[in-house]
Parts: sequence; C-alpha cells; structure tokens
Amino acid sequence: MQTKSGKAIHPIGIGTWAISSQATTQDTKYRGVVPVNGKEESEIEALRYSLSKGQNHIDCAEMYGGFYTDEVVGRALKGVNRKDLFIADKLWKTSVENGKVRPTVEKMFAKLGIDYLDLLYIHYPWEDVSWQEAMPQIDELIDEGLVRNFGVSNFTVADMLDVQKFAKHPIAANQMHFNVLYKAEVDKDFEKFCKQNAIQIVAYRPVERGDVLKDGTILEIAKAHNATPAQISLAWLIAKGMLPIPKSTQKSHIDENLGALNVKLSDAEIETLDKL
Repeated sequence: MQTKSGKAIHPIGIGTWAISSQATTQDTKYRGVVPVNGKEESEIEALRYSLSKGQNHIDCAEMYGGFYTDEVVGRALKGVNRKDLFIADKLWKTSVENGKVRPTVEKMFAKLGIDYLDLLYIHYPWEDVSWQEAMPQIDELIDEGLVRNFGVSNFTVADMLDVQKFAKHPIAANQMHFNVLYKAEVDKDFEKFCKQNAIQIVAYRPVERGDVLKDGTILEIAKAHNATPAQISLAWLIAKGMLPIPKSTQKSHIDENLGALNVKLSDAEIETLDKL
C-alpha cells in the first residue's frame, strides 16, 4: 500500500480512537462511544505535530464519536497535501447493508474534507448484520477510484476466506488487537495466511494501554537499548512486519513513539518477546 503520490506509508500510523470522544457504559449504535467537546484544539495540534514529523497514515472509524472524530481529524488536515497522506476509515455495523456504504463513505469525505479514501475497512465480522452485502458496494467504489484499498478489522482466517468469496478486489489489510503482551488473535497460522495473501496486519492497542510499561522482560530489554518499554513494544511490531497505530495526543509521547524507529532488536530479543 502506498499514497496516491507513491510515497511510502510511515511505519508508525496515527491512531484516533477516543480523540474527542469517550466510551460510556451505555450500549448505543456506536457501541457507547460518544463525542466529547473541549479537547479538540490540543488534539488537532497533536495530529498536526505527528504529520510534521513525517507520519502520514491516519486511522479513523465511523464508530469513533459517531463521525465526530472524523470531523476533528478533517480540521487537522486542512492545508496538508492530500497526496502525501494515507487515510483509512471503517464502516460500522449500521452502514454495511445494501445501499448504505456509498452514503456513509460520502459522509466520511465531508467530515474529513477529502474526495477519496486510501483504505476502507469493515470494522468487525458481526453475526447480527449481513456485512457481506458491503463487498460489492466497496468493489464499486474501488472501481470508481473513490476508495483505493479494501480492508477488514478483527477478522479471523475463516472470516477472510469468507470475504474472498464475495469480494472482487483483494484484502489489503486486517487491523487486529495485537501487541507484545497480547497475541491471542494473531497466531502463526494467521500471520502465514496474511503473508501468503499480501495482507498487511495493522496492530491496534500496540502498547496494550500502558501495560507494557510494567513488564519485567520488556523493561530489561528497554534498559539494554537505553529506550522505553513503549519503544521496545513498537520496535518489536515493526520488526515483525506489522504496522502499529498508537494514539498519542501529547508531543512528548509522539516523539517517544517515533524513537522506536532507532531501536534495532536482536533476533534473540525478538524471540524472547515472541514468547511473552
């Protein structure tokens, strides 16, 4: 996957989960994620700082704040060269059935201030909706150039095989909960299937919401590299060919994340981390 201009995607993406939104205990159609006002300007500043540092892959979702996160991201993108960006968005369960994909994507365009998506995901393989109905609709958008690549999120190997029965275009990416401490959903068979089918694994929650900061093995390896546990965790994912998408709204954390690119783990260290 590349940007429209052919520029490579930065090895560390920009996650936007909970930007100007928060989870609640209520189960709404957006899974209890509602927009929250008050932090937009600082978050826009952080997004622009990430872009200024060369990060160009921005990961969004309809479900994040019910499109409000898309709107905030759109404000951050004003004045940025679109051709250098790789923008991904995800369809929620309310937008996958017949006739619903195109108007949802058009709403994404309006919120983000763009006229095409680099990557459009189906957010989850729900059992209570016919997500398969999205396939021909996405194929049509790809044929028209409105969507450049198609992806899935939280899909097992069996789910991806199901996708291949319905989709004309190949799966470009699968976004999974995967990190050095949580490997339950991405095993060797999963990795092999993705590699054989040229499917990029995009890793969300790459530092397991801070849990990596407390692991003794990670701390020991971090000390050996004069690095932080978060940097070791990101470096491990990158070494394994994954594309992590940490969410950072502070410049210091953005700089810390980017410092992972300077960490070169040995084969022995990677093997040790594989076993955690």
